[in-house]
Amino acid sequence: MPTVAHRILDEVGWSASADLSEKRLLEPAAGAGEFVVQAATRLVESFRRQGIEPKIRHLRTQITAFEIHRPAARAARLRLVRALLDLDVHPRTAVACSQAWIRVADYLLADPPKTPFTHVVANPPYLRWNRIPVPLRTAYEARFSRTLTGGDLYLPFLDKAFGELAIGGKCGFLCSDRWQYTAYAAAFRGKWLPQLNILSNAPIQAAEAYTRNVNAYPSILIAFKRSPQSPSTQIRPAHRGRTLIDRGCTIRVGPALGITPAFVVERGADDVEQELLVPWVDCSEVDEGKVSWRGRHVISLFDNAGSLLNITDYPKLAHRLDRFRNRLENRYIVRNGAPWYRTIDRLRATDWSRPKLLVPEIAKYPRIALDRSGLIPSHGLYAIFPPMNQVELIYERLRDGGLAKCLLGNTPQLKNGYIRCYKRFLVAVRV
Repeated sequence: MPTVAHRILDEVGWSASADLSEKRLLEPAAGAGEFVVQAATRLVESFRRQGIEPKIRHLRTQITAFEIHRPAARAARLRLVRALLDLDVHPRTAVACSQAWIRVADYLLADPPKTPFTHVVANPPYLRWNRIPVPLRTAYEARFSRTLTGGDLYLPFLDKAFGELAIGGKCGFLCSDRWQYTAYAAAFRGKWLPQLNILSNAPIQAAEAYTRNVNAYPSILIAFKRSPQSPSTQIRPAHRGRTLIDRGCTIRVGPALGITPAFVVERGADDVEQELLVPWVDCSEVDEGKVSWRGRHVISLFDNAGSLLNITDYPKLAHRLDRFRNRLENRYIVRNGAPWYRTIDRLRATDWSRPKLLVPEIAKYPRIALDRSGLIPSHGLYAIFPPMNQVELIYERLRDGGLAKCLLGNTPQLKNGYIRCYKRFLVAVRV
């Protein structure tokens, strides 16, 4: 959507007020040209502010966009010509720019540029690997490492684009958030997170990002590329002692449900519509260093925008919850006007999909496990969300008894030697 492209271009600094005369922008998947048209408009305006006449000899190398589908590329070029004409660019220059800037080619199979790009912006295609046409899939697998194939198509797009971004360059992607936690992206994270300063990684509602309905959880990733040899890529011992909050972590307790048996569905049960179910975990499934999930799910009654669903649209759900109706109606929130069937806290899968560290609130010995699968924690579990480039670092320092060492002696003890790991103690943990 235009507003998302506008936002990303702003955040990476490709603006009319900046001096773009020595900058080069890459768009790996141009589509109908939303990014390219806005980027071109800003480029021309920037040139004029710098006293540079917008002629093809000045503009030719400033933007490079790829589009594999010829009709889409043709539409993008037409939009681009119209936008440039509206800026009083000479018609021959406008047409020449549209031909030079938008290439009808597969970005993933294109040769790398001679000069890296200072900016990369994109909404890379989101397609499971097994749905890619066989000839293309074969070509990609011959070109890319096995660690990048077999998961989703957007991953090699990100990998190649990061590789073609100059040191000190900025990138902005509207893409699925699954690279942050899926197993198929583990090698990708290990390769690139040490080379990036992630400036923001904001979830966005699919309805805001796309003009059609899609089953995705997108985010806007803005990052700055640094040298892999830079000292800042290594966390040195001098950095120890900073609290989790100082490191940019957020800490949340799992959502309160109200009547847990009503909303937690046992493995194999078929009395709720499948699209409402999200994997759920409680304290008994969190061991030191691992999660032993028993296959239970929790019912999510809210859509991606945070609005409560209408129970009449889900007959299985209505029939199930009707068995608990008396108990549900006696809850405080219902007596104060809330619909009888809602959970106490709003529960959305997107709010818990990022990699997180799970810590039981009450334990004989404080323990911690890393979850990348998007599990919803019970109300007795705390979730620590580190910044993306610090997940492994913080986890390594707190696992295998590290958390216990930080908390023992600083937290209240209950009967029988149990320790309560309240949030106010977790925020002060130093790593």
